Amino acid sequence: MKKITGVGAIACLLAATGAQAAVTNIDGQAGGGIVPWALLSSGPTVAYTHITTQNLNVDSLAVNTSFANRVEVSYARNMLNVNGTNATAVGGLVGANSTDNVDNFGIKVKLNDMGDSMPQFAIGAVYKKVSGNLYDNVLKPALGVNNSGTDIYAAASKILNMGKTVLLNGVIRATKADELGLLGFGGGVTAGAPSGYKLVPEVSAEVFAASNVVVGAEYRKMPNFSVAGATDGVLHPNSAYDFHVVYVANKTFTLTAAYANLGEVAPAATNTNRQNGLFLQGQVNF
Repeated sequence: MKKITGVGAIACLLAATGAQAAVTNIDGQAGGGIVPWALLSSGPTVAYTHITTQNLNVDSLAVNTSFANRVEVSYARNMLNVNGTNATAVGGLVGANSTDNVDNFGIKVKLNDMGDSMPQFAIGAVYKKVSGNLYDNVLKPALGVNNSGTDIYAAASKILNMGKTVLLNGVIRATKADELGLLGFGGGVTAGAPSGYKLVPEVSAEVFAASNVVVGAEYRKMPNFSVAGATDGVLHPNSAYDFHVVYVANKTFTLTAAYANLGEVAPAATNTNRQNGLFLQGQVNF
């Protein structure tokens, strides 16, 4: 059985450029922008991501690498800035209270090599910790949400030849993260608030439109830790999705542009039920 290993498989498919990797997940792992793949990083990678919506800016600086074609380690720092907020929102969210940071420490373990009929499978974990004025001055005192949590996930990726080369990917994630951890973890101290893990699905598909251009789409379900009539205006996020184009300049640099929709992100605090806009990422492989 022919085996295809790691994100380095993408290099074989993009032979004209020798590209090593695709996009870096906002949490730091190799894969797509919001959904990780079962494929591993093929070497040291640095990526910077900027997402801008109606009144949210999220910037992410991520690094990852893999060892022995078996284990990937990653780190990403996500930096949130809320602009144009409602002055009467939860906890009086204005001015200096509008920023948060999430540190993501990840590990991913490949379980098998991809074959002609067999997807590649991997399991992973991401420890997340939130800090900043938004958490300290608003989320913790008003809602009592936790400042850390660990996501556990399983991923499967398969490359197919369907006239064009196509990569299909699916993830099942156990998480307590509110909006990727940017709003804390769990339902807080409100009576009746959920406190356990939620299982959520994620899917993505990539089509190699040319030797150095990849187009794709991703969907990531967000867990609901809200209490109806109490915290549903903050802790009941919609799902996130994006449509993206990846340009592989050469074997060391890729540029990604996407339309990203984060859905409702704390509408009681941001005073809008729409958070969609531009996703940009530059990635360097060493």
